[in-house]
Amino acid sequence: MNSLQRIVEKLYRLILRAYPPVYLETFGDEMQNTFTEGLKEANSQGKFIPFILQELYDTPKALVITYWYGWRQKVAGGIELLQQATSSSDLPPAPPDGRTSWWQVLLEISMFLIVGLFLILATYFPLPGLHPGWQRNAEFLGNIILPLTVPFLIFGLARGLPRWTYPLGGLLLSYFGLIAGQTSLWLFLTIMLFASAILIIVAILTDPQPSRLPIPLRRIGQSLSIGWTRLSFGVFGAMPLIILMAFDDAHANNRTPYFALSVLAMIASVLFYCRSQNINTQISILLTGLTFSILGAWIDTISFSSGLTSWTTVTGFGIESIIWIVFLWIQWVTIILSPLVFTLFSNVVHVKRAM
Repeated sequence: MNSLQRIVEKLYRLILRAYPPVYLETFGDEMQNTFTEGLKEANSQGKFIPFILQELYDTPKALVITYWYGWRQKVAGGIELLQQATSSSDLPPAPPDGRTSWWQVLLEISMFLIVGLFLILATYFPLPGLHPGWQRNAEFLGNIILPLTVPFLIFGLARGLPRWTYPLGGLLLSYFGLIAGQTSLWLFLTIMLFASAILIIVAILTDPQPSRLPIPLRRIGQSLSIGWTRLSFGVFGAMPLIILMAFDDAHANNRTPYFALSVLAMIASVLFYCRSQNINTQISILLTGLTFSILGAWIDTISFSSGLTSWTTVTGFGIESIIWIVFLWIQWVTIILSPLVFTLFSNVVHVKRAM
């Protein structure tokens, strides 16, 4: 039995090598001694085989917990390094937003007012030189979106990314997403975006003593840290294009009042968001605005379908269009809520590290 015990002890040493090196360096000897003593005690009690089986049963779980703990510690340490590099402790307070200033409300809602007014006028009162199908003409939309967003977005980035710049960025990115979808480049652009972000993060984390980023970049980080709903507000900047997508049906939008109601719902929700003080209320307002804006297209589809004379046409067209609109709503609800995932993840990591 002594020879068998020595063989089991050697096998256990091999199993210990599966643990992370740092963990093994700290607790390896203690684990080996504990196992040896337990093995001797089990042998004296005639429980040699049950003891070995129990150890084999517990080892996979222990390995998973150990690696999970180590990974969590590394993530928490990486987050701390990023916070050091982007610290805003020496910066002046962030610019005010619409919660405290009506002037800021006007800036934050201005893009939606301008684009909303254009959508209503171009839909119900066709402008000179406006060709049918302009809603799906990417080049025409780009001639409007790019001059409206790029100069002011650059100015806002230089000013530390005040809240009124977020929807400009959302509208610009959604337009690029539209172009990428039409040209089948969305996968390539997504990969390049994630690769660039990972390279930036790795460059910071691999520096043992990372220096603070330049002040303009840290001011942007300061703006982002005020509240995660700012990113959701930026995503909401895509609402004009979402409304055009939702009303992309088989008849002219100038025959329905629901298009105008959707645009007004977008503007009203932005106004309420800008003055709201509570994060939960802010995200609820954005989701409500998204819902009512898309709901207008849903009601319009039902109204149009009910006016058709062929039951087969009504059934096929109505169900297909409604399913597409519902999918559009689910897609953008998920995107608006996506910043919450990163916030919760960061909080969980910090709580676990503190414990």
